[in-house]
Amino acid sequence: MQQLNTPGVRWEWISEAWNLFTKQWSVWVLMILVMFLIVFAVYFAIFLPLIGVMIAASATTPRISGPAGASVISLISLLVTLVIDTILFWLYGGLYNAAFKQLRGEQIAVSNLFSGGKYLARMLGVVLPIAIGYSIIYLLSPLLYFILLIPALIVFGPALFIFPMIVEGGKGSIEAIRASIEVAKRDWIMFTLFFIVLFLIAGAGIFACGVGLLGTLPLLFLGQALAYRDCVGIPVAQMQGQFMPPPPPDYRSYTPSQTPAQAPQEHPWATPTYVTPPPQQPQPASSTSTCPHCGATLARTMNFCNQCGRPLRSA
Repeated sequence: MQQLNTPGVRWEWISEAWNLFTKQWSVWVLMILVMFLIVFAVYFAIFLPLIGVMIAASATTPRISGPAGASVISLISLLVTLVIDTILFWLYGGLYNAAFKQLRGEQIAVSNLFSGGKYLARMLGVVLPIAIGYSIIYLLSPLLYFILLIPALIVFGPALFIFPMIVEGGKGSIEAIRASIEVAKRDWIMFTLFFIVLFLIAGAGIFACGVGLLGTLPLLFLGQALAYRDCVGIPVAQMQGQFMPPPPPDYRSYTPSQTPAQAPQEHPWATPTYVTPPPQQPQPASSTSTCPHCGATLARTMNFCNQCGRPLRSA
């Protein structure tokens, strides 16, 4: 099982789950509503006719009433409960699948609710042995049933990752239980507390006449998906709320036979040209001179100043 650097419990998973829900809340509300409608329709279609038959039979046959009749009704209730649980976990698989799809940044739809068929057998492989065992205990002793519910809370921590291991990790029933325990045992108490709190928040909507479950129940699936993302890992290129850096270049794929890229050639006019200036010619000598005595301007060929009469060159 490939894992990331496993952190402990992050209580921010609850707020992140709420943010994910608000981004596609209409789809989640419709999925939860359709799930309840299907479950109620199956329940009333199976359970109520059976109860009516049992009531009519007990009125005509007194032997069916009393403890024997109560046992038969309990057995029928158990069978109906198994049918309802089968339908529920088929739909739960679709809700987990929708949660992971949204976590990967994909758009979800109401049709995702019915995508849990491929996970149903493995999910029932986890749930049915526990449900049947507790149902038998309840038939034998209701008091013992409620007493055993308290130590059952201890397994909430490892149970946090079981269904995500099946839906996202593709594991079988036993393998998912082992992998979930392996992750949760590093901080058993905190994972147990987190799952209990998440479960209570998800079920808190029942106090608003049950309608609130449309907005709180999705947090149960999104919160577990977020915990799985950070504690186990989701092998995708892009996930909602998590930056995935691009992979580093694979230099091992380079071989010497490959031709390296050539540098771009410069155009001739882009190269600067330096022109050497021509050599300077000597300036010709001046044809005049100045008298050193009076300052008059005279021809350079004269020997005497024509102004002051003094000689221009010393003897």
